[in-house]
Amino acid sequence: MTEYEQIEAAINAWNNGLDSGDIEAMVQTCHANVMTVNERQPVTVGVQAIRDKYNPRIEAADITSGFDIQELQIYGDTAVVSGHFYGTMKMRATGDVRRPKGRLVLVYQRDETGMWKMILDIDNNGPA
Repeated sequence: MTEYEQIEAAINAWNNGLDSGDIEAMVQTCHANVMTVNERQPVTVGVQAIRDKYNPRIEAADITSGFDIQELQIYGDTAVVSGHFYGTMKMRATGDVRRPKGRLVLVYQRDETGMWKMILDIDNNGPA
């Protein structure tokens, strides 16, 4: 598997976990001290912060998500990915459908086992 395919698989594992409501599958793709810098939200650090942020979303909605890689640069054991995210959230309480989309930068680092783990997630919502 190429490095591109490995990074793509890590992103897909995150999205599959989100879509199926499996928060532990999501955090398995992350470094223990992953940092998230999401638009209009405080910066968070650590996998517990991922759980705290995403569990309420998972409980509130049926989610489908996707990501298109626009650019991938690898610098030794660090990879920087930019692209577009998109998805749907069908709210369980109301049936309303939201369609989040925007740009995203992810940074991955190889761990001691050779697996790529997300260390940084930066997004902005709106048109790409």
